[in-house]
Amino acid sequence: MSADERPAPGQAALIEPFWLAYQRARGVKVEGFAATALGHTRRLADELAELVERGVKRAHATLLADFERDGDALPAVGDHLVVLDGAGRPRAIVRTTHVEKRRFDEIDEAVAFAAGEGDLTLAWWLTAHRQDFGERAEREGFGFDASSVLVLEFFERVWPPEGETGHGA
Repeated sequence: MSADERPAPGQAALIEPFWLAYQRARGVKVEGFAATALGHTRRLADELAELVERGVKRAHATLLADFERDGDALPAVGDHLVVLDGAGRPRAIVRTTHVEKRRFDEIDEAVAFAAGEGDLTLAWWLTAHRQDFGERAEREGFGFDASSVLVLEFFERVWPPEGETGHGA
């Protein structure tokens, strides 16, 4: 994958004001947050950010191996995430409501629907993610099969307000 296919790094000059606007408007004080694109290509990051922004995507699956490789802590209930698009612009803020680990072959219709991708069916989700995770495994040199563990993060969009978008923030 070329560098121009990967999501751009977060644009700090846009992320901080977006985050502060959320805290001021909602009257919350949160000590820290993460900011990242949910997809590993610019196109996918844009698509997933749009789904989050519209309130369609309410869950996300990540390979446990990604957290272990990067030394990142698993998400926790109450965590906030600024969702970035492929250009590194903030599009939405979500708050984690539930986290669990499941093997790939334990994913069910409820997870596929909450993920908000494709036609919202389990068949679509399994096909798309088997291909995506499989291609990444081959490219990056790790193993992936039906017993691979995923971290499922369920969330609610908390910013921007209903009917508004973070696009161009």
